[in-house]
Amino acid sequence: MIIYVDTSGALKLAVEEPDSSAVAEYLATAAHRGDRLVASMLLYTELHCAGKRRQLPSELINRVLNRINLVDLARSDLMYAAAMPGKLRSADAIHLAAAIRLQVDALIAYDVELITAASDAGLNALSPGKN
Repeated sequence: MIIYVDTSGALKLAVEEPDSSAVAEYLATAAHRGDRLVASMLLYTELHCAGKRRQLPSELINRVLNRINLVDLARSDLMYAAAMPGKLRSADAIHLAAAIRLQVDALIAYDVELITAASDAGLNALSPGKN
């Protein structure tokens, strides 16, 4: 199984937030059973920027990122993201476009608009602890 981890889910692994333990447990179980955790390289940028804003050590951010297979974005991801219906923020649209291209089995996120758009696109959108 391939599981795409959005920034809203990955950040919960670095910062204690509601549902942090639920997403950590879900992803640890998935990795233990051999599922592939993936995200686009956009996660690298977003997580490091979020970490700086919250004054988190870069080692903590890198530990989170090391658990996830980061894949390069394709030009087609950016073009597809721009053409998506709805009103997603740029980064969310790019994450969704990459997840669709990678033909993931599930997308982990906590952003309501992204969850809705992913479900509308036919992806299994999950927010461990919430659903």
